[in-house]
This record gives sequence, structure tokens and C-alpha cells, in this order.
Amino acid sequence: MNASLNNTRKLGRLVIMRWRRRMVELPDEPARVSLNPMERTLYRLFLAHPEGIMADNLLLHWKELGNIYAKESCFDDPDVREERLASLCGESKKVFYSTVSRIKKKMIQVTGLWRAGAYIIKNEGGVYKVKAKLKE
Repeated sequence: MNASLNNTRKLGRLVIMRWRRRMVELPDEPARVSLNPMERTLYRLFLAHPEGIMADNLLLHWKELGNIYAKESCFDDPDVREERLASLCGESKKVFYSTVSRIKKKMIQVTGLWRAGAYIIKNEGGVYKVKAKLKE
């Protein structure tokens, strides 16, 4: 197990804890990051798409977002979940940008600005992506 963890660190991969614990474990850091359900949903979407996603194309991932959020959210009512996702994908992108910003802030608090680069969602020429990979 220790050799596997060392390889994970060398690759700069991201290890996700059990989702029921709602925590993200960073392999190079001694701490865990707590993300709220919407933050986890968006972060998991970007981990699943290393090629990145344009903010204006979030609606193209509606079904995938819905499946992730259904697992992450505490809301049993599908209408409530749909409202929350609609705000995330809304035309103004206000909720999207603020969610990306909150994730970034939490990652920087745990890792420091210099090391957070691998874990934060970055805008690279209009395409948002994260360098970290989900350990399978």
C-alpha cells in the first residue's frame, strides 16, 4: 500500500476518500478538504473530463451532473436538485464561477498557493480543467 501511495504522489494524482465521508484527500498533503455537495459535483465532473469543459457548455453535461448531484446531494426531491443544477448552469454562470472560486480557496487553504495548481480548476483559454486525476 505504501508503494502505491508513493507512486500516486509522484504522479500528482488526486485520491478521493469514500464519498459518504464527503472529503477529498490530497496525496501530497496531510489534510483533507471538505467540499459541499455542489462543489463535489462540479469537481467530480471536471475530474471525469481531463480535456476540460467550457463554462458555456455545462448544459451539455446536464445528465452527468444530475447523476453526480443525485449521489452527492442531501435533497431527495428531484425538483430541488434540478433547481440547484439549473442555477449552476444558468446563463450568467454566477453560481458556476463562485463554486469554482470556493473550491480554489479551499484547496489553497490546505496546500498553499504554490502547490494548489494541480488541484484547482483553472481557466485555460476559456476551457476549465483540473490537472489532478481521480485514482481509480
